[in-house]
Amino acid sequence: MAARYYPLFLSLEGKTCLVVGGGAVGERKVGTLLKFGALVRLVARELSEELEGKRAQNLIVWAAKEYDRSQLQAVSLVFAATDDLNVNRMIASDARELGLWCNMAAEPELGSFIVPSVVQRGAISIAVSTSGKSPAAAKLLRQKLECEIGDEWDFFVRLLGQLRETFKARGVVEKAGREVLTRLAQLPIPQWLGECRSAEALAKTIETCRPVMSAQETKGLWENLWNLFSL
Repeated sequence: MAARYYPLFLSLEGKTCLVVGGGAVGERKVGTLLKFGALVRLVARELSEELEGKRAQNLIVWAAKEYDRSQLQAVSLVFAATDDLNVNRMIASDARELGLWCNMAAEPELGSFIVPSVVQRGAISIAVSTSGKSPAAAKLLRQKLECEIGDEWDFFVRLLGQLRETFKARGVVEKAGREVLTRLAQLPIPQWLGECRSAEALAKTIETCRPVMSAQETKGLWENLWNLFSL
């Protein structure tokens, strides 16, 4: 039976992750983990110039040159990314016995999780997966989404988030606030912003929020956020 993967977003801030392998794949894994706040422990025979720079800045810990099962202690995730399939399989087997989640770069079906292709737009993360069947197809889908999802979507999501927090802080009745946010979410605000129709988008936002917030307050919140984006 083909593997079935449960989609999940993890918080790795301050969590220790083990990467075994310092080649191109290992470099990419390290870079992505650091971007999301993980503490990276690296096992590699040697360090590339990029990895050496990260080690010199104390961004990663170079734990050893060769893999050993003891290196799996006190880690949250494991990434087997060496050029030796037997070593990768040993890592996956050890991780499985210890109940650790392990990603296999070369043989994803032998690991316990796969890393999707991701579109990142500020607060928005869109993950694309083909269940490990075709990384090339996942990359193609990601590129299509990157063309369609611009920074205006990040602005829109942050706007809804700030309004939601403002409603809560001001004691707006939950049902009333939820109805306003639902109506806003149904408006084509990202499309209007992409078409340089920001005045129309702002006017509709003010109109929709009027039952729970004054026009002046809504306009001020919008403009404060807008200045951060310069859309």
